[in-house]
Formats: sequence, structure tokens, C-alpha cells
Amino acid sequence: MNELVQIAQGVIERGLIFGVVVAGVYLASRLIDFDNLAVEGAFGLGGALTALLISWNLNPWLGIFGAAVVGALSGIATGLLSTKLKLNNLISGIVVTTGLFSITLKIAGSNMPLGGKPTIFTLLPESFAPYQALVVLALVCSILFLFIAWLLKTEVGFLLRAAGDSPQMITNVGKSVQFYKILGLVLSNACAAICGALFVQYAGYFSIWTSVGILIIGLAGMILAETVSDGFGIALLIGSIAYQTLIALTFELQLDQDWNKLITALLIVLLIVLKQSLHKK
Repeated sequence: MNELVQIAQGVIERGLIFGVVVAGVYLASRLIDFDNLAVEGAFGLGGALTALLISWNLNPWLGIFGAAVVGALSGIATGLLSTKLKLNNLISGIVVTTGLFSITLKIAGSNMPLGGKPTIFTLLPESFAPYQALVVLALVCSILFLFIAWLLKTEVGFLLRAAGDSPQMITNVGKSVQFYKILGLVLSNACAAICGALFVQYAGYFSIWTSVGILIIGLAGMILAETVSDGFGIALLIGSIAYQTLIALTFELQLDQDWNKLITALLIVLLIVLKQSLHKK
């Protein structure tokens, strides 16, 4: 029974972490209608910077803040490539992710262990020891999701939605479509970078290869979330946790982990087909 509880707790913790990147994918894909491939690069960059700052014995919360800043900058770069240089959305994301790979290597190398240095998960009193990660992640996700939900209810949020749904309306009211597209990418990539920072502190190390497949994790979580609700909110976390549950089941069933990515790909196809069928009905 204790083992089952520990597995469930681990699934929820990882679901909360990757729920942040699911939010980032949602903000780009559903809000501003931009297929943002730069989330993988932003995830790795956020993780690398966090590992570096912690290795310098700086406050681990500074790592989260720094990750958000560099993630936002990568969002600006992606947006400028698309809006100013008129590159295809997918190409813009690929270019940024490719460039960030080299920057990430320069910051933290291919691998950087934290060496037992303090993280945001070790700052609570000892009485919280078994649940430190769960409590901190629930707090961080709550603050982040409440902030984004509040932002989407403001004028800025409505204009962000219009940038994806009805760009002509933004032009008619004298606003810049390009500005709000870039702002959407800033939020998207900042979320991805924060997710990278959280994951590095949770895992206790940085690896350049942990960012591989992050976009798929975000996409799968988002599609699972949309079976619950199409809007921004707790459904995104539920979708992320559901995906992590499926991955945990592959471990419990002792399936060859080399097939995880293929299983995810097939799951995405299945969910999209089911969703299209429901819409037709």
C-alpha cells in the first residue's frame, strides 16, 4: 500500500511539473494559434541556467526567476523571427531551439549534477520532508496558473485571444497583432523555461537530453486536458497528470521503455481522431 501511495505521489509531482509546459503549449497553440517548437529549447535553457545558479550557491528561487526571464527572451526571439523576418512559425521555433541547444551547452555542459545543494524542495521544515516536493509544486503551480488565468481575463488577455482568433479585430481597434503574438510566445516560452527549472531542482541534475520530447509531453497533456475542458485552467494539470499516469503504467507493466515515445505518438493520434469524431457528431 505504501508503495502504491509513493507511486501516486511521484506521478502527481511529475504531472504538476510538466503541467507548466502543458500550459506553455496551450498558450501558444490555442491562444495565439502558433505551433511553438521553441518550447524544447526554452525548457533546456531554463534548466541549464538554474543548475548554473545553484552551483554558484545562489538562492534556488532565483533560478526559477532567471529561467522565466531567459524563457521570455527566447519567446521574443521566436516572435521576431516570425513577425519581422516573416519566417514560417515552425521554422522560427526550430531555429530558436537549435540555437538554444548550443547556448545551453555553454551554460551547463551536457550534464551538471546539483551535488546536494539546496533547492526549492529542501527549504521547508523537516516535518514536511515526505511531502516537500508535492507542497512546493502545488504552491508554485497554483500561483502561476492563477496569475495566467487572471491575465487572460484582462484586456491584454482578450487581445491575446483575438490575436489568434480574429487578428483583423485587433487591427481595427488600433492595436498591433505582432506585439500580441510575441507576448503570447513570451508567456509560452517562460512557462517552458520555468518547467525546466522545476525539473532540474526536482531531479537533482541537469542533462542536455532531458529537453528531448518535451514538446510531445506538452502536446499529449494538452490533448488529454481538452477531453475535460477546452479552456485554460486546472484541466491542463489534470491532462499532464493523466499522461504521467500512462507513463507510470508502462513501468508497472514492465514494457520496454524504448517504446515510450512511440506509445505517446500513437496516443496523440488516437486522441485527435476521437476528438475530431466527437466534433463531427
